[in-house]
Amino acid sequence: NDDSQNDESYDCLFRIDDGRQEEYGSIRMHDMRNNDDDASITTSSYDIEEEIKWGQYSLRLLHNYYQLEDPRKVQPPNPLMKEMWVNAKFNLNANSSMDDDDDYNDDNHEEERDNNPEESKLGRDSIIVRGKIDRIDMHYDPSNNKIHLRIIDYKTGKKPNFKYSPSVNERIANEQFWKMKIYALILWKMILRAEKMNSHNYGSADQREGYKYGIPWMFRQKLLQAMDETRDRQKWSEIIELHSLKLVYLTSHADDASLENGNGGGGSIGPARYLDFSLGSNPSEFQSILDEMQNEIESIGREIAEMVDLQDPKAFQHCDWKYCSCHEFRRRFRGDTVWSREREGGVEW
Repeated sequence: NDDSQNDESYDCLFRIDDGRQEEYGSIRMHDMRNNDDDASITTSSYDIEEEIKWGQYSLRLLHNYYQLEDPRKVQPPNPLMKEMWVNAKFNLNANSSMDDDDDYNDDNHEEERDNNPEESKLGRDSIIVRGKIDRIDMHYDPSNNKIHLRIIDYKTGKKPNFKYSPSVNERIANEQFWKMKIYALILWKMILRAEKMNSHNYGSADQREGYKYGIPWMFRQKLLQAMDETRDRQKWSEIIELHSLKLVYLTSHADDASLENGNGGGGSIGPARYLDFSLGSNPSEFQSILDEMQNEIESIGREIAEMVDLQDPKAFQHCDWKYCSCHEFRRRFRGDTVWSREREGGVEW
């Protein structure tokens, strides 16, 4: 039957034929150099043993995920969306709010910028932030007649080991969810954009601009389908609620005291675990979280704009990751070489 076939397919995912590893491992570079179809392979440093280790580790992470959540048992319509791109525009004018990020009022922003010497110096009044959400789930709550959305992000790294003081553990948790709170802010701005498009009659040019920062068509259709019982209320912000964030770690620390049965997986790879983060218990708390992220993004945007104007590769001192390419770029950087494209009233960068 279908269930037995699905079980067999599932088992095949983790069936590793150890007997063939020695055969694969015997392949060496001098054997591959005889392949005339790809001359570039002679300069590579391919390591078949490392490839096998990487494949086995990846299968172990996949096994961990299946132990945490069997996707065959996830109830439709979830996952509602997978790997969905999101984007939103943020104003860099001081004291702006979410309502100020209105792409239909760009002409007004142009006039304000021309009358503001400091803004004209920067030549930039907004930034666009983009990202990809791994997964969005939803469920309908009959108690308040709302659609609850949850943003889910997958991590191949280990779940943080909260073994420190409460204040340090709280800081670690907040750092883990920082990017996801940006996702929540961008997604909510896109939902508000869809709401505005529904309630106004715009021309084709304005509609194109609005759709640029609106929600994807497939996501929109799924939401409309879920809103059948509440269609009499026109505002999407009254129907949809961004409820929570969820981080899914595909492994954990073997000595994590929060695990009931030790590391559960043997060796240095612990079982998959997740962390939840509530986006507030009421609209005021939810808006407070979004406002905090909005202010932080706009502050970062202004700092980037000011730093670009300095034309100094040494001005940015934050990065200390040895594998980041910025260290190589700095060595080759020359002043006044940041690319820009002139436009009326400012500079695009």
